[in-house]
Amino acid sequence: MMGKSQNFNKALWTFASFAAFGIFVLAITTKIYWLNVFVIVLGLLIKNKGYSVLFSENEKKRAAIKADLIKSHVIKSRKHTKKEINL
Repeated sequence: MMGKSQNFNKALWTFASFAAFGIFVLAITTKIYWLNVFVIVLGLLIKNKGYSVLFSENEKKRAAIKADLIKSHVIKSRKHTKKEINL
């Protein structure tokens, strides 16, 4: 069972997602395209901060699937990040 804090966080990020979509629809229908700056900012915030709160179940499934694919040699595991390779 999720606690009050987790429920609040999930509700907050869900509201932010709907707000971003609402601003996007408003910008497209009214042709005020500069409003999409707010959509981009909200989208990046949701991607970087709210993704783990909103989709925690999916992350666990993806990790298990990725581990199975690495184990069966369908994909290779990354030993280095792009930054380490470019150095």
